Amino acid sequence: MTDRQGTVAALGESTLTGWRGAVGNAVAKPVAKRTRFTEEQIRVALGLALLAYGLYRVLWPPIRALMRSR
Repeated sequence: MTDRQGTVAALGESTLTGWRGAVGNAVAKPVAKRTRFTEEQIRVALGLALLAYGLYRVLWPPIRALMRSR
């Protein structure tokens, strides 16, 4: 694993805290059993998806406001 992959994995894993982590762990085990991905890869993907959704929810309203003002 390269340093960049480790950084992305750490970012994805760090997103899964609290109830999100519990859900991520509960989902990762059965999905990993049925796919070729590891539990860690599933947790990282879920964490990154939650991070992307959070950024979308925070950044989209000001972007939309800027687009409407033009």
